[in-house]
Parts: sequence; structure tokens; C-alpha cells
Amino acid sequence: MPDANPPGERVEAINLDAIQAPKVISNEPDKQSKLELDDERRRLENVGLAQDIRARRKYAFRVFLLVIGWIIGIYLLLVFQGFRFHSFHLSDNILLAAIGSTTANIIGILLIIVKYLFSGRK
Repeated sequence: MPDANPPGERVEAINLDAIQAPKVISNEPDKQSKLELDDERRRLENVGLAQDIRARRKYAFRVFLLVIGWIIGIYLLLVFQGFRFHSFHLSDNILLAAIGSTTANIIGILLIIVKYLFSGRK
């Protein structure tokens, strides 16, 4: 059987008992990492809450303006109808439908937006 090593090259014996498997690493973070992760989570929650507060202020004001505009529109419709401004006239059915649908829309929009923006966190 021929020698597998080329001539002139020296081969040293390897002690296989010196080879050790790496230590098993836990999936759980250590105390310091856990504290850092908790601090970061709390910081991000605070940032999210601050953004929610800004959004609530902004959209609450916009919804308020929308509702005011809508109510002014219905008020003008009733004033024009009542005083026959420039011969403005709507039938009773159309006037009732406009007032009823507007009222339902205003209430619906307010409920949806207020429920979404001001819902409690669990």
C-alpha cells in the first residue's frame, strides 16, 4: 500500500480527545439583555402612546370641523327652504331625507372615529 503523504512531509498524530463540542447556548437572554429589552420595549410603547395622542388631537379637531361643516350645510338648507331664498324649494320628502341621512351620517362617523381613536388599550 503506497504512502498517502508526499515524500518529505511530516504528519503529526491528532489527539481526538482534545476536541470538544461547543457549549449549548440558551435561548433565554441573560439578566442584562432582559433589562435592556424591557427598557427598549417601554421606550417604544411610550413613543407609540405619544404618537397616538398627537393623532387623536389632530383627528379629533378634523372630525369636529367636518361635523360643524355638515351641520352648517343642513342649517343653510333649512334657512333657504324656510325663507324661499331665490325661489329655493325642496319637497318635504327630499328635505326629510336630507335631514335624516345627514343626522345618521354625522352620528355614524362620530361613533366610528371616536371608538377607534379613543378606545382603551388592553
